[in-house]
Amino acid sequence: MKLYECIVDDGQNVFKTLTASKSKKELLSVYGGNGSFEKITDVTKDYFTNESSDKLVSDLQKCGWGKGEVELIRALLEEHIDKLNK
Repeated sequence: MKLYECIVDDGQNVFKTLTASKSKKELLSVYGGNGSFEKITDVTKDYFTNESSDKLVSDLQKCGWGKGEVELIRALLEEHIDKLNK
């Protein structure tokens, strides 16, 4: 999964939004037709760094998530970040 920063012109307004999708092609397939995409930029690495895992664990623990859930979510995020860095 990737995170895209999109500049969209809906015919009345131009705005910036963040959208998660597997690819630009899928993003356009799902959200196309809701205005024109003026620019689509992959910003995944800007948001997910090696420090993201520790921050996520800290935040989940503060919210009362259990150890099992926290460790599974941490592992998934770390796996995703590792794939991004290859």
